[in-house]
Amino acid sequence: MTLKPSCSTNSWGELGLVLWLLLVLDSGSMIHRPEAWIGVLVGFSTLVLMPGSAELWSRGSQSSLRLSIELIAAFVLVGAILSNPEKLDPLSKTALAIPWLILRTLSALDAVADFSQNGAGGAARLLILAARAFPAIGAAWLVAWCAGWMPFGFSPLIVLLTGAHFHHAGFTLPLIAGLTARHRPSLLSLTACRLILAGVPLVAVGITCTHFRVALWMEPVAVTILVLGALSAGFLQIRLAFDATLSSCARLCLGMAGISLLAAMLLAAGFGLRLWFPHLALPMDQMWMVHGSLNALGFGGFGLAGWMLNARLNRSAKLHA
Repeated sequence: MTLKPSCSTNSWGELGLVLWLLLVLDSGSMIHRPEAWIGVLVGFSTLVLMPGSAELWSRGSQSSLRLSIELIAAFVLVGAILSNPEKLDPLSKTALAIPWLILRTLSALDAVADFSQNGAGGAARLLILAARAFPAIGAAWLVAWCAGWMPFGFSPLIVLLTGAHFHHAGFTLPLIAGLTARHRPSLLSLTACRLILAGVPLVAVGITCTHFRVALWMEPVAVTILVLGALSAGFLQIRLAFDATLSSCARLCLGMAGISLLAAMLLAAGFGLRLWFPHLALPMDQMWMVHGSLNALGFGGFGLAGWMLNARLNRSAKLHA
């Protein structure tokens, strides 16, 4: 896939960061509510990571109009998640969340069209295409949470966490793993791509099976598949920290991303295997906060910063060639 650099993606990411910080500061008094911190992490993906890294995953340069619309949609979505239930009713929350679902659905359809026209092109490209599509699933679950609809009888917390899962494990993880495999193709990086591509949806299926008390083996197996892929991706980020072809800043960011992912996935492994080894799992309230923060802020933030720095270095090298 040929990526056309967009000189505006960094500035859009910086604007998104400002908007995200405003929401974080405004939600400080509500941080005791679980949905507050989950909303903050969703906001980091939708307001900072996605617009800031658009040139790494979009089919071409996104227009300023499209980026501005996505920022506005993300801002109102996160505002709806963080809002006090007493001040915003479910119907209003749903109306604020639907634009984000529409935009993510369009992005997923665009990825499907890209796949149909150009083919998969290998595991790395297929995983980057998946990163464009998976967040649409998360957006649908966020709309359901805003509407007060709990699919399959899941608790509100699980519905919200599912939405967050597909904005992090469904976006940053496949994107960074795909970029890594494209930069340094190897048996390990391509295996990581395949495991992650299978693992992200399988974990959702496994959690559903556990919820209905059927095929209880499914969740541990699915988590193991995803964890093995993610651990491989984390190890590869750490190895890239010693790659002399990358800038020192990019190497530092990728190293930090790899360490964050390894820590997050070890926690995920313990929680996913809780039916077999209950003593390995953190309590639910600690699990989603620590694991989610490591994934979003540590792996996602540092990882995409490292790959953006690498893209900037490549552009500079081409200009001076």
